Amino acid sequence: MSPTAPAASTLLTYGALGALLWGGAMDLAIAGTAVLAIRAGAASLDTLVLQITELHQESLFVADFERLCREAEIRAIPVGGRALPERLREVRFEKISFTYPGSGSDEPKPTLREVSLAFPAGKIIALVGENGSGKSTLVKLLAGLYLPDEGGGTICWDDVDAHTADRDQVFGRVALMSQDFYHWPFTFRVNVGIGQPGQTIDDKAVQNAAGFAGADRVLDDLPRGLGTLLARGYRGGHQISGGQWQRIGIARAKYRQAEILIVDEPTSALDAIAEQRVFDQIRALAATTGQTIVLITHRLHSVRHADLIHVLKDGRVAESGTFEELMDTATGTGDFREAYLMQAATFDDTIPAQPAGDHDVLRAEDHA
Repeated sequence: MSPTAPAASTLLTYGALGALLWGGAMDLAIAGTAVLAIRAGAASLDTLVLQITELHQESLFVADFERLCREAEIRAIPVGGRALPERLREVRFEKISFTYPGSGSDEPKPTLREVSLAFPAGKIIALVGENGSGKSTLVKLLAGLYLPDEGGGTICWDDVDAHTADRDQVFGRVALMSQDFYHWPFTFRVNVGIGQPGQTIDDKAVQNAAGFAGADRVLDDLPRGLGTLLARGYRGGHQISGGQWQRIGIARAKYRQAEILIVDEPTSALDAIAEQRVFDQIRALAATTGQTIVLITHRLHSVRHADLIHVLKDGRVAESGTFEELMDTATGTGDFREAYLMQAATFDDTIPAQPAGDHDVLRAEDHA
């Protein structure tokens, strides 16, 4: 349709009304009513078009959801491979190199270069380093989302090579709580219970996971509890903040009950008190359940109690050890110690004393 067609039809309609009014064939009151009716009809048509567009968008969402369910059913079929050990001792990275595919004619640069380190079972292992040092890529390799480059080293679950391991078992052993996780437009119950997609959601387990992550306070404020829809724009939907979503993400990872829990910057949107609570709960989880915790954070004070700290720099392991070993000037490279002391220095400055004003002098004289 030509862009001028609506304007031409409107002009023609009003012109016809004017001609009828001028010729005396239509009363002024009737002409005014006709104008109002035309405007109301045009507004209704605009609303109808918008609603049809929104309905089409919703139908696409439903179609995507059905496709997701079908793919999930297909994904649940075992793909085969070697079984992982029933009781894991450690996951070892042996000279791992990884390169993301490049674009155009640019030669892609390796993100990880011959990285060798270990993740002992039942321990808290911290990964620290500057942005771009390869921490997130490393944990994605650990979670089985990526495999090393061809000939780029081996990831061993005890004595089982990740290349030949049963993929379903690898995925089932790991829970990943990343910085950017998907906010499903579903209820609170489903957003936590989706951590175990192949099982019926247990409300008691959802509440326990929420309590672990501090999301129980979020749950208490929701109008329909576990059944509250966390999506604004839908009937009965409720909007929550970024920090509240982060607590739900931690609860989702906890609900998964995986052997290895990876938390990638889990407290970046939390306040200081909530952050300390999460770290205390993470340490308690490792101590009471024997779950392996892999912690990625830029806040180095939170890794003081880690059993092992791996420091990455430019895609390589700069140093590894306990907190005491890395802070010892006689050992290590000093990369961790320098970064830790730099962060600690920001809390060393004392608040300057306020100079006494005239009002303070007057108050002292009144009390004398």
